[in-house]
Amino acid sequence: MLSRIRIVAAASVAALATLLVLAASAQTVPSPRLEAQRQANAQFETFRARCGKDYVVAADVSPPPRGGFTTTLGTPVPGASSGHTLYIAYADVRLDGREITTDIDRRNGIAWRGTLAYSAAALRQISVGQDGTRGAWSPWQPAGPIYTVTLELKDGSWSSRGQEMSLLGALGRYAKLRRPACAEIPAG
Repeated sequence: MLSRIRIVAAASVAALATLLVLAASAQTVPSPRLEAQRQANAQFETFRARCGKDYVVAADVSPPPRGGFTTTLGTPVPGASSGHTLYIAYADVRLDGREITTDIDRRNGIAWRGTLAYSAAALRQISVGQDGTRGAWSPWQPAGPIYTVTLELKDGSWSSRGQEMSLLGALGRYAKLRRPACAEIPAG
């Protein structure tokens, strides 16, 4: 009888240990949705810095060369623009997303597929010339969507594609996005 109690007790201890190990491993592996959100945030913050309550992106803009497709030789024309940095601040940034994984996706090894979209309630901008001249912050205005990330988890590996808002995308080859230091952003 005593040996039977010891066997039951040992089995109970082993089962409890197994449950604890499973619970610990379940807590350390994030759900695909949480991992997608982490990856989207990392992409979003590649070019945006959180400064106070707002996110800010810097776009270093170089004007196109005068006279067409080639660079003009010689000294620049006096008063010609030498470029500027456009700072855009976003207020009340929100992340929304949805999973769009289908049964067909799962059969093809895709465990999770979805789109995460960042939107802001308002934005404002300021331009600072390379020569130190600076404009004034624009008034806050409605913003809407600012960045979208499409993510997919297939065979244990994530792939993603990001898309900037139209203002930043429209600057095209004449602008380079970068993550600004909060100290460089003009006050106001």
